[in-house]
Amino acid sequence: MSDDIDALRYSLAELKAERESLIQAHQAHQEELARITEVARTSILENALRTEAIRLGAHDPDAVMALMDRSSIGWSEQGDISGVEQAMAQTREARGYLFHDSRILADQAGRRNVVPKPAPAQIQDARSLTEADYAARKRQFLAGII
Repeated sequence: MSDDIDALRYSLAELKAERESLIQAHQAHQEELARITEVARTSILENALRTEAIRLGAHDPDAVMALMDRSSIGWSEQGDISGVEQAMAQTREARGYLFHDSRILADQAGRRNVVPKPAPAQIQDARSLTEADYAARKRQFLAGII
């Protein structure tokens, strides 16, 4: 009987040690999860700010992000960022020298830096090609060139 009690005490001590190690591992995982979540949120915020700065015509988006007031930027309960547009608009008002002047950009858009529209696709019918052209196109297609 005392052997059974000793065996149960030994088993209980092992289970307590295992429970403690599982609790510590769980806490470590929770801390790691919190760290990864914070890194992800920071990355998402940085990308949203950089995108908005580029959209508004910033000369140097990194400089804009460093000099802006981020106090109005927050996260919703659903995990969405709020206040980025307002904060960037305030930064553009306060530090306009960091952005291109939209009036100048509108004037220049008609003269330069305009991307031409692509030409319409040329449709070719294989039945209308000469045998030599057909053979050349066939070799190009099989080689993965076209």
